[in-house]
Amino acid sequence: MNILPINKIILASFAFALSHWKKILEISVIPLVVSAPFLWTLPDLFLLMNQFMAGNKIISIQLPEYLFTYLVLFMYGYSMLSINIYKLVVLGGDSVNGFVPIIDARMIIRFVGLTILIGLVTIFPVMFTGIFFLQLVVYFFIVPITLNFVSIAINVPIKFTWRLPFKTHANLFFLQAMLPAIIGIIFAIITDYIGLGETLNWVVKVVIYYWSSVNLALCYQLINNNISNNKYN
Repeated sequence: MNILPINKIILASFAFALSHWKKILEISVIPLVVSAPFLWTLPDLFLLMNQFMAGNKIISIQLPEYLFTYLVLFMYGYSMLSINIYKLVVLGGDSVNGFVPIIDARMIIRFVGLTILIGLVTIFPVMFTGIFFLQLVVYFFIVPITLNFVSIAINVPIKFTWRLPFKTHANLFFLQAMLPAIIGIIFAIITDYIGLGETLNWVVKVVIYYWSSVNLALCYQLINNNISNNKYN
């Protein structure tokens, strides 16, 4: 049984985003404000990262004195926005208020902790081997764990063993990893070819983030509905 029909989920994700765009804008205000200081430093950070990865001599760049504080604020803003998107999809519009910050420290810490854990698990093989393809291989095996982001958002106990059918597992990986990466690469090539610079590229990345978040929440709903139906059949 195909629990996650790719075409239908893609269309449903865009349909949801378009029909709830006002609420999505509302829940984006506070996260954008608190994340702004760190976002302004990203060009310099990316420059340093590229120099380091290329093995070039690192040019001295004056980073902000409160960079760590900016990073903490960014992680809070990112977590708040993601949590509210998941709640909006799963629990409905009445469950979120974009003008009220999330003050549940435990929820934020768990969300950030899971983000860091997944990031470390996927990047360590690349750091040790230099083979970037390994990041996708590792992510394929752990992609069901990303469903716990939605569990954290709606205050449901997390679980690290989902026992998904292979086709469901593969479709979740495609929707959450391969498709966003393919779209991002295509638009990066197009913007570079026609000379639109990084602006459109970043707009596409933002759209992909929102779409992927809605997408993950929809996948979570379908998977849990299937689990519930099998339990009572």
